[in-house]
Amino acid sequence: MSHKASLACAGAFAAAATLGGIGPALAHTIVGNRVFPATVTIDDPGINDELVLPMFTYAPNADGSNQFDFNFDYAKTITADLGFSIGNTFTHLTNTVKPDGTIGTLNGWHDIDTQLKYALYQNAEHEFIVSAAVAAELGHTGDVAIGFADPFSTITAKGFVGKGFGDVENEWLKPIAVTGEVDYSWSTHPIDFVGLDTFGNPIFSQTPTRLTYGATLQYSLLYMNSFVHEVPEFFRQLIPDIECTFSSPVSNIGPSSPMMVPGTHETTGVWGPGLYYFGRLGPVSFQLGGVASIPINHASGRHVGAIAILDLLLDDMFPESLGKPLFGPRQARGNVSY
Repeated sequence: MSHKASLACAGAFAAAATLGGIGPALAHTIVGNRVFPATVTIDDPGINDELVLPMFTYAPNADGSNQFDFNFDYAKTITADLGFSIGNTFTHLTNTVKPDGTIGTLNGWHDIDTQLKYALYQNAEHEFIVSAAVAAELGHTGDVAIGFADPFSTITAKGFVGKGFGDVENEWLKPIAVTGEVDYSWSTHPIDFVGLDTFGNPIFSQTPTRLTYGATLQYSLLYMNSFVHEVPEFFRQLIPDIECTFSSPVSNIGPSSPMMVPGTHETTGVWGPGLYYFGRLGPVSFQLGGVASIPINHASGRHVGAIAILDLLLDDMFPESLGKPLFGPRQARGNVSY
């Protein structure tokens, strides 16, 4: 990704949006009786049919700009354990340096993101799932000229895990669940010749290889009401959590650049509390969610940002058409209701 795009994304969605690494959340997951929500800082570990319309991100970036992202994603199951997704992000960026050197506003699309994801192992009794994915951010499919997209593609290998605590004896621990994601991203064109300096020396642009990692800690009132204790009606569909995500350059970094924000070798990241709600409105089954995005350092943002998501659950709305796998039976859903 271009340096300008990296700066633009280094705020509230720092480690997640700057890469073809941890990308926008695409699905909720059901393993046994456990519902893992579609968290926004990392993806959940499951395979499902869903439509994000949209995910909104506000990021007060470290360079003084303010970024507003609108992400749209569609996820489709090929089989019960294999899924494909495609998405894109539109950015409205204010108080930023434009290509002509003036300060102003930029609007444009990022490169198209695609992903193929496979559930390697699931254990319904222990509410445990492990999955892996390969993602590609397709170069030159967005607005390269203004720095929102790259002329070359980025490939990302991903690993996911999710574990619910419904198998423990203590009833107050049963609603707890954890999820995690680790990504390794590299450019298909890591070093690019961009021209000569005033002394005739070649200038190269380097795209670092990045390690991105994140986790969530959830306490599901939805699970508690269904399988432990009845809770007040207002809280029955809620899953509060704590989320974090970080991104570190690991190779092809290049020399340190004084005054660069974020620093050439610097780890960026965010953490914060989140809340997710599962509901139905007539035939529409959906998830609403929001997270306060707190930067871990100045390079990750000037102050707290925000992320919100509206996720349409196609596998619940259209179980015999749009919401079923292209091949084979649907995945078992347990005794979950929401």
